[in-house]
Parts: sequence; structure tokens; C-alpha cells
Amino acid sequence: MEHKVFISYSRHDYVDSYGEVIPGNYISAIMDVLEKNRIPYWIDKEGVFSGDEFKGILTEAIEQASVFIFISSSSSNQSQWTAKEINVAVYEKKKIIPVLIDDSKYNSSVKLDLVGLDFINLKVNLELGLKELVKSIKNSLGTSDIDIKKIKDEIKALEREGAKLYSQEKRLYDEIAAKKRLIGEGTKTCPVCGEESEINNLSCPRCGWAYIPFTSKKLDEKRLDACRRIWNRGITSQQETVREISKALPRPIMDLIDNMVEVEGGSFIMGGTSEQGEEAFSDEKPPHKVTVSSFYIGRYPVTQEQWKAVMGSNPSYFQGERHPVEQVNWMDCQEFVKKLSKMTGLHFRLPTEAEWEFAARGGNKSKGYKYSGGDLLFQLAWYNENSGSTSHEVGQKLPNELGLYDMSGNIWEWVQDWKGDFTDEEQTNPTGPVEGDERICRGGGWNREHDRCRVSYRGDDEPDLRYRSLGLRVAMER
Repeated sequence: MEHKVFISYSRHDYVDSYGEVIPGNYISAIMDVLEKNRIPYWIDKEGVFSGDEFKGILTEAIEQASVFIFISSSSSNQSQWTAKEINVAVYEKKKIIPVLIDDSKYNSSVKLDLVGLDFINLKVNLELGLKELVKSIKNSLGTSDIDIKKIKDEIKALEREGAKLYSQEKRLYDEIAAKKRLIGEGTKTCPVCGEESEINNLSCPRCGWAYIPFTSKKLDEKRLDACRRIWNRGITSQQETVREISKALPRPIMDLIDNMVEVEGGSFIMGGTSEQGEEAFSDEKPPHKVTVSSFYIGRYPVTQEQWKAVMGSNPSYFQGERHPVEQVNWMDCQEFVKKLSKMTGLHFRLPTEAEWEFAARGGNKSKGYKYSGGDLLFQLAWYNENSGSTSHEVGQKLPNELGLYDMSGNIWEWVQDWKGDFTDEEQTNPTGPVEGDERICRGGGWNREHDRCRVSYRGDDEPDLRYRSLGLRVAMER
């Protein structure tokens, strides 16, 4: 029978010195639950024998499998065989699921391949752990109770429909503006500062008041009155305006607003520029000139206390109010910025990939560093060599030229764009492809190597995935 799962383990965890199966052992429990769920697997029950022929058998068995389970124990982490099996699984790009049955540390020769992977802990709760194992395997094989492929296809269809609706709405809005111009109504007056602006503008160029098309004409009078009072007192600073309007906002949200950093618009070379050297990947090329308009971006990644203040819950694996939020997918982030915008009256969003890289490089103050803020990564970032396999409180390392922290390392950050290829054409405010399969994430994280923390490195993931090393940083319209 063709197998889908390869089990890598130490025979000492399965049988005693006389070759008798150990009662209540974890290996038998795993085999039983796989058989119960009709998941075909391969395991070497007879023990490893030397010789090239057996090496070939092992290699072929790993190649055939889609999922590789490593039973992590004191014995297996001392075994050269399990280390070799893991190396083959990594080379063959198999889905690796570490299963912990004691508190031993990973073998140093494969630690880099395993640290950061989601693991199953059977020692804490055997029954729950086995359920999680089966669920993880089924998800990887595409055989879960939920039809993941069908749901992804439905999401893509809805997103395409949404893009069409947005295009239709924008077309209608432009048509209305064009007809108003024909009857002499080419401008509109801001209800806050009285500034005249083009009829199709979505925000006041003077005070930033947001016009929301195709909504009820009844304005948020409380927000409008507050803006008028502040404007009439001559307070034109946006930070001061927000501070006055937002007195009733939770402290974490006030902190987020107060730490939005203005990034003056400018031009830069995006992608694998010379300082990135040979570490630049093909998808970072060719380097090309990009111009971005001014915008605001968070000084820090969104923290867990900020996420909870908006969403009401904290999904993070590594708990800590000042730690960056993680285990949020791209759609979760869209819901967050939508609720945050409604809560504050400001227009928050994810940064575009171009905005993110421009800010990470230091904007117009850039000194051409490889990483965000310098060339000595240990001073700037938490990554796999210094993180201790966990995220850290934001702002503990050195900032970049704009005063932005953790843009290299700590956690990956979702951006707005779909993944697409670069060209050598000059671009202004690019937003990536209209559709795609994967969204861009930037910055590297606590679980990855130094080259992933470079300012031009492009990570990508399916928008419905959540990881304990993946979060966000918000941008805001001027």
C-alpha cells in the first residue's frame, strides 16, 4: 500500500533491550491513531541495519511520503540515522512535523531545520496531542474534514468579485464627479476646515478629513464637532488632533497613534541592490526605480495589547503585552485595520511592499545598509542565532534612520501586495498584481536566518495561513 507519512524514530522508544514492545509507548500510540484514521504510513519496525541497500530503502520511503514525522526524544536526538533522515526530508521539501515525547533538545546537526516549526507535544496531553497530529497530517495531505482547496477557491472567487465591485464603485464615483463638473460643481467644501478641493478627492488636502462615498449622509457628529473645535483653536498637527479626538480611546491605541512615524515621499532603488551582494534571490531582481508618496508607518510592529484592544482577543503563541502579535493571517490583518480605522476615525491599512521597503531602508535618510538600520544584524534584530527561539518585546534593538524598530527580525510582517515578479520599469506607488496565490511578508523573524532579515528579501505566504513568527505593522494615510 502506498504510504503518505514517514515516521522517523528511535527504536529504543519502541522496544526494550530484549526486543519486546514497551507497554504504553508513544510509537505504538501514533501508529494506532494513524491506522484508526486510515492514514497509510511507513516505519522501520525491525530496526536499522547498515548497508547501502537499506539507505536506499529509507531514501525511497521518504521520497514517496508527503509528510515526515520526527519523534523527538533523548534517544532519537542522539541518533545519526534520524539526523540523516531529517536531512533527506529537508532536501526533498517534505512537510516536517516534530512530535515531542520528552523534554530533550533537538540534535544540533538538524536544529536549524526544526526550530520554528509547529510541533506536537504528546507528553503534556496524549489524547489531545494525537488529535492535533491527525489534524495537521490531514491538512497537509488535503484530506481534512474541511475542504481547504474548495474554500481557497471560493475565497479567490469572492476576492475577484470584490475587485469587480470596487472597480464598478470607482467608475460610478468618477462618473458622478464628471457630471457634477458639467453643471459647475467641480469642487466641494471640507466640513472641518472649509478647504475647497476637487469633487473626486477622497480626503481634504488641508486637514485630512476623510470623505466616504456611497454612505449615509448622516455624519459622525461627535467626531466632526471635535475636529472643528480643534481646527478653530489653530491646532493643525495631526498628532495633536488625534490626541484630542481620541481621549476615550484605550491607552494601547493611543500609543499606536502616537507612534505613527511620517515617511516623506521620495524615490529609491527597490530590490536586490549592490549592498545585498550574492545573497539577493532571483525574485528580488531586477533592481528598479520606485517613487512613493508620503505616508505614516508604525514605529513598532503591532503589539499584543494593541491587537486585543481592537479585536477583543489575543491569538499569539508567545504571550506578552509588548510582544508583537503573531499567528494572524492576512485576512485577520484586514479586519484589524478596518476596525482600527472605525475606532479612531483615521485611515489605517497595511503598507504596500514598496512603502515597506522604502521605510525599512530609511526613506530619504537612507545610508544604504543591508539590514534595516545597519550592517551588524545582532545589534538590530532578533533572528535564529540570538532569539532563543521566541519573539521579544518590540523596540529592544537599535532603530533605523527613521526611528523604526524591528523592521529586520523579531516577526515577519504582512504587507498589502500579492506576490509578483519585478521588472526594470520605473514605477510610482506600485501596489503589486491585481490577484495571485500568495501575499508578501517582509522583514524576517526570530526563527529564520540572517539573509531573510535583509531589507530587500521577499517572503510570501498564502493569505489564510497563520504562524507564530508572522504579524504586521500598520500604515496610515496622511
